[in-house]
Amino acid sequence: MRTLTRHEKKLTVFLVMAVAIGVHLILLKVLLDVDRKKRRELVQAQGELAEARDWVSQAELWEDKAAWLDKHFRTVPAENPAPVLQKFLQTSADQAGLKVEEQRPPSPKPGARVVVYANRMRMSGNLGQFLDWLVKVYQPEQGIAVTSLNLKIGPEPPKMVGAVAVGQFFRPNNP
Repeated sequence: MRTLTRHEKKLTVFLVMAVAIGVHLILLKVLLDVDRKKRRELVQAQGELAEARDWVSQAELWEDKAAWLDKHFRTVPAENPAPVLQKFLQTSADQAGLKVEEQRPPSPKPGARVVVYANRMRMSGNLGQFLDWLVKVYQPEQGIAVTSLNLKIGPEPPKMVGAVAVGQFFRPNNP
């Protein structure tokens, strides 16, 4: 085997340096990608930690609300509560002077922590009558709340037409 010339030695050194620089650049890119990923994870973890600290700081407030729910949140009665809710809504609408055009009680919606008995209604009247009705209907101690309200000006102003959904919330009997 012959010895390398001076020119070949220079080319060999440049080749080794080019390969070393290429490997270095590839490793640098991989390390920068890992660093970026770790920084994103750190920012996400910091955000989660800030949110957790916020929830912990609100623990007393939520414990008060949980105690209120335990006190007032009744279980589903033995008899179906839907007709009672429907009659209550009809009576309160009559007392407020609203005309009930349509009433549909959908089937109860069971959930993991709540069972909702609801009633959808279409009514007409003026804004004052709707406000009086809303004040009578909203009863948090009974678990009754207006879950949806859509008011539109009717064909003869100041009459309004409203689509309303009212729900009564119960604790499931099998917790």
